[in-house]
Amino acid sequence: MSKLPEIGTKISLTDKAYEIIKDAIMTNIFKPGELLIEEKLAEQLAISRTPLRAALRKLAYDHLVEINSSRNVIVANIGQKDVEEITVVREVLEPLAVKELENNIGEDELKKLEEILCRQKKAVLEDNYEELIKMEYEFHVAIGELTHNKWLHGMLKDINTIVQRYLILSGSLNKYKEVAIKEHEVIISEIRQGNYDKAVESMKCHISNVSSRMLK
Repeated sequence: MSKLPEIGTKISLTDKAYEIIKDAIMTNIFKPGELLIEEKLAEQLAISRTPLRAALRKLAYDHLVEINSSRNVIVANIGQKDVEEITVVREVLEPLAVKELENNIGEDELKKLEEILCRQKKAVLEDNYEELIKMEYEFHVAIGELTHNKWLHGMLKDINTIVQRYLILSGSLNKYKEVAIKEHEVIISEIRQGNYDKAVESMKCHISNVSSRMLK
């Protein structure tokens, strides 16, 4: 099992452990199917098992690990069926989020989306795949956040965390990065112009295209 940094005496040990282990899973340091041993995790993070177990339960809730009947913690896998099921949910929630922006978004918030797009383009120029995937996640989650609907925002964060992980494992975004960015650009342009019906349809199309590209 790969080595993790020590946490030490931080205030929120559970949250910190959660973030460190989540990052190790998201960046494929901990690989799908890998067994995570509590004793070793606690030792490496320099914390007791109580906050560690709480962190692992949070990761299980996020579908990043699985805890079986023997209390073994295993890094969750993501397969074609998961992508297909997530796409069904995304095709409903993400266009809804775009629609919720109508008459509910200001210039500063539009600029936030455009800044994410600029960072995506910069990541392509610099061949920074890690940043590219991060901005792919930020784009979709930011739209949820800008609806000011905490439930919708929360669901989009959870769903796009799984999508982000699959993109890392599959490497598909690197192959189709220019197309993905162009689709984001169209969505933002239509929102800026107030063409929300077109923006909703463009988001639906984007989600469908992302799914097809991931499964190729």
